Amino acid sequence: MKNHFLLLVFGWMSLSTAVAQPLSLENFLRQNNLQARSTPDGLHYLANSPGSGISPKDGDYVLIRYKAMLLDSTVFDESEAGNPFVFQVGNREVIKGLDQGVQLMKMGGKTTLFIPPVMGYQQYGVEGSVPPNSPLMYEVELLDVMDFDQYDRYMRELEERERAEFEHQKKSQFNTDVRLIEEYAAANQLRTKRTPSGLSYVITKPGKGAPAKKGNRLKINYEGYFLDGNLFEASEKPFEFTLGGASVIQGWEEGLQFFNKGSEGWLLVPSKLAYGPVPVGKIPANSVVIFKIKVLEIL
Repeated sequence: MKNHFLLLVFGWMSLSTAVAQPLSLENFLRQNNLQARSTPDGLHYLANSPGSGISPKDGDYVLIRYKAMLLDSTVFDESEAGNPFVFQVGNREVIKGLDQGVQLMKMGGKTTLFIPPVMGYQQYGVEGSVPPNSPLMYEVELLDVMDFDQYDRYMRELEERERAEFEHQKKSQFNTDVRLIEEYAAANQLRTKRTPSGLSYVITKPGKGAPAKKGNRLKINYEGYFLDGNLFEASEKPFEFTLGGASVIQGWEEGLQFFNKGSEGWLLVPSKLAYGPVPVGKIPANSVVIFKIKVLEIL
């Protein structure tokens, strides 16, 4: 979910004097024949479903679903499906129009808020999504009103669910990676060995001497490939690093301990031992990567 609610974002908002003045709220409501109620501050609202629970007050925590739009119905922010947004009322965590608007609602209710610029992002706007001096329209559903203890319990339960989901996704991704590595090895006739971590390797040309160990200074040539065979990186000159120094991916830290001086081979690295679930440069998230390795020196 985009963090467009925070009021302390002026550092990355930009002023603009060349933007046409947006349609005023009053004209918008009149043109669309919307019989909205209003507050003395100029906030307009339509209760689509009144709800029947309590109304929040300063200090309460509210759980909401929302969709934030410009008056032309362009959506610039919304809560994630299955992940409602929570904030503390009266704590300047969201724009003033939303903060005051939820206090006009009852638990279980659905309301459309029409927010004047002075209660939104004012003359600053939000670069790339909200022009300066824009009235806003928020569709809001108030799911729950919580005191601190209820909020604390909700957040603990949420963290536990997110942790369980993360572990499930990690396990699923690992199983997928292992299958893809097995298929790649079979297709390329590589008779690999697999370690308990999921790393697969094969030595295609034996070297001499003891295998590398942590603390050794290695000098290698390498080529890095995706599963489709596309090269994403290669050493232009011998690459030097200290094994165990946390300067390379985990797949290298483990796999190069099977290589000795002069040896050549392949490392087939699952994403958790490579670059993980976050894109890195040319490498997409959750990528299995294949490295062709030649060890030149072990010092």
